[in-house]
Amino acid sequence: MSTTHVDYGRLSRATLAVEAKGMLGLPARTIGLHVRCDEPGDMAVMFRGAAADERGFLFTEAGRFVMRLRDARLDGVPVDLGQVDRGGGGVPGQVGASLAWNPDAALTPLAHGHAAMGRDFSASIEITARVDEAALAVGDAARWTTTGSVELVATGASADLAVQAEVQPGRCNVDVVRHLSFGRVRSADLDSHGASTRLTAIQAGRLQVLCDGPLPFAFRIMRDERPGTAVAPTGLDVTYPESQLFGLGKTPAGERIGSYVLRWAAGATSDRGELRATHSLDGSRSWAATGGAIVADHDGAARVGYAAPTQATTGPLAVKALDVTLDATIFIAPKASLSLDEEIHADGLMTIEIIY
Repeated sequence: MSTTHVDYGRLSRATLAVEAKGMLGLPARTIGLHVRCDEPGDMAVMFRGAAADERGFLFTEAGRFVMRLRDARLDGVPVDLGQVDRGGGGVPGQVGASLAWNPDAALTPLAHGHAAMGRDFSASIEITARVDEAALAVGDAARWTTTGSVELVATGASADLAVQAEVQPGRCNVDVVRHLSFGRVRSADLDSHGASTRLTAIQAGRLQVLCDGPLPFAFRIMRDERPGTAVAPTGLDVTYPESQLFGLGKTPAGERIGSYVLRWAAGATSDRGELRATHSLDGSRSWAATGGAIVADHDGAARVGYAAPTQATTGPLAVKALDVTLDATIFIAPKASLSLDEEIHADGLMTIEIIY
């Protein structure tokens, strides 16, 4: 084997993409396999490890990994691979240049559609792992290690292989240091020509994050706590997608008051200096820098983080403390759509999740 350890390093929810059913996808790893024999022999190989199911292997109780064999060469000549039973013999089942290495099957080089003998066999092993997102919430340091062995079926010769990752203990607390405020507005100041009324905040909001140790983390808007009450601004020179509009609740008469948009500041202060905003629209699969403030989005795949200016495309930077400002604009619904015979409380509320 080109290595006996596949190490995923420290795992973080902030920099791993969330896939189906709350699983986090780890970057694929590729290692080399090389078998040398003094005399020509059967080159069927299999991986012996704890099976998670018929297609993958356990990566501790928190996840699984799958293996593929590809780029096979027998005595220096490129060959296809075939899947055979544990004994290594019989007619190959699946055939191809790249095959999944399932727990109950061996893979062998082929010549003219049949298992081939040889002295020198090499191939690449591609390993793809996934872990349960919830398993990363640990209180103590943990190292996940799963071991198995690659075995030449005919002789029993083998080489051990360990797949491992480090899960760092960490806890981050988010405090709302200051809420956004818009003060009091008289009904006489609302637009009287059928358009929405735009109001800017008289006091910006402020969030502070404090972590036990340096951790990369991102923010996600979990939900609008005033669902179904947002009214898109009308008669103004602005347009926002529905996922960027948050509701302000309803009047005592049941009328929707309006909407607001929230903006994450373009910069933030941290224990590692000034940082710049970075955002992801695909659940942390990719990150992009931004030249200004980021409009908050309650689409579940949107993430906002902060990084060094030259590292914004790699995701959030690991920090212990972060201080970030939030700004917002309110759009009160057209005056004619509201009953204004009593005081109205425009009260937006959202839940923000920190992912680390």
